[in-house]
Amino acid sequence: MADPATRSVNGPHWRVLAVVCTMMWGVYFMNHVVYDLPASLSVALSKHLSLSGPHYAYLLSTLYTVYAVPNCILPFFSGPAVQRYGERAVLLITVTSVIAGQLLFALAVQIRSPLGLILGRVLIGLGGEVIGVLASEIITRWFKDKQLSLALGLNLGVSRLGSVAGSAFIPMIIESSSVVSATWIGTLLSLGAIAISVASLHALTNAVSGQTTAPDTGSSVVPLRQLPRIYWHLSLICVLGYGGINTFTNSAQRFLAAWFYHGDQRAAGLATSIPYALSGVLVPVFGLLLDLPWFRSCPRALIASNFLLALAHLQFISRVMPIMPLCLLGIAFALYGVAFWAAVAQSLVFAVQSWPSQNSNNSDSSREFAREGGYESIRSSTDSEDTQGESSDLADSIHEDHEKAIMTLGFGIMTSLLNASTAVVPILLAETEERAGFDGLERVFLALAVLGHLASVRLAWIWKI
Repeated sequence: MADPATRSVNGPHWRVLAVVCTMMWGVYFMNHVVYDLPASLSVALSKHLSLSGPHYAYLLSTLYTVYAVPNCILPFFSGPAVQRYGERAVLLITVTSVIAGQLLFALAVQIRSPLGLILGRVLIGLGGEVIGVLASEIITRWFKDKQLSLALGLNLGVSRLGSVAGSAFIPMIIESSSVVSATWIGTLLSLGAIAISVASLHALTNAVSGQTTAPDTGSSVVPLRQLPRIYWHLSLICVLGYGGINTFTNSAQRFLAAWFYHGDQRAAGLATSIPYALSGVLVPVFGLLLDLPWFRSCPRALIASNFLLALAHLQFISRVMPIMPLCLLGIAFALYGVAFWAAVAQSLVFAVQSWPSQNSNNSDSSREFAREGGYESIRSSTDSEDTQGESSDLADSIHEDHEKAIMTLGFGIMTSLLNASTAVVPILLAETEERAGFDGLERVFLALAVLGHLASVRLAWIWKI
């Protein structure tokens, strides 16, 4: 199968990007309905299920746990799974699990079954984050030679628009109808986008490659030592950065209401949306800038984003009015997301390019096989060319399978670390808030940003890609 980068000259790569972005829009829209559980849906759901406060709080914590735990582990194994069973099979399995889980969740809401909600979330958790890993791997392979930062930025921006659409759309349906209608409509919209995107992606890749299945090359499992040192340094930056970014919303509305809005939760909620709305707009812009020659430095972008994070939390601690630090957070969130995932993608492309090519070995083996028994003397020139062509195709297939495996492994490990930090840091934040209040909470965010800044400075020092 030909390398996607060589096929992208006439435009298929942009169609692949559009399809993958649509798929991730559906995933994030679904996550906003089912995983994030926005306040409007959460309150309506508690009333619909007729659960008391403590019982509903326990149900919520269980729903988060059964989704988060698998996604701290499963993405790690996505690379070996792709290498053993193929990218298409893994994608179909994960999408099937997500669709089944979402349908079960919606049905459980309708029949008021807490157990059904939990089982639905388990199925969604088995495939939810792996889809994101595969999406990043597909985009990186198709855009590895040009405009990679822009492509990853567009994917990230469209994904966040899915969450924004969910936050705007679901409350309107609940207000005009019911939580059951909102859940089913959200389910059909998100799953429709995912299913159509997966089908289109398969049709598009089949048309471009000219074949429907790839031969089994018998590749061995990619060793972790093949991932470069820069990749492992990025894993530290991942834990520090996303430990402070993804957990900010858990406490932002509460401390903003307490410090700046005299307990007005609605005003605090609107303020909390500023960084996420701003980052959604800026992500494609930063993706475009990071592809330009005079801006192309992911380490410097990570240094700048962590500096902005630290500056914003310093302003919160100083009780500066929140609009400015929230805008700084929005800029930092966008720049960090684009620069970090572009740096991860570049480190994985570097790892693939460092893998020694097997083309020459395969060609030599084919020629030696042809000489056995004196066959070489009676083979026509056409037969010889066919043999060499088959050997070259086999080598290309082996290289492409290895490329898919190492990229999926790399994105999978990073996604597992991201989810682990998002699960562990809130425990630290809760303990700190209990002992030192919101001031202690902001100091933890500040410490994470400063450590991330120092780690990014070190990354710039060792960056050799």
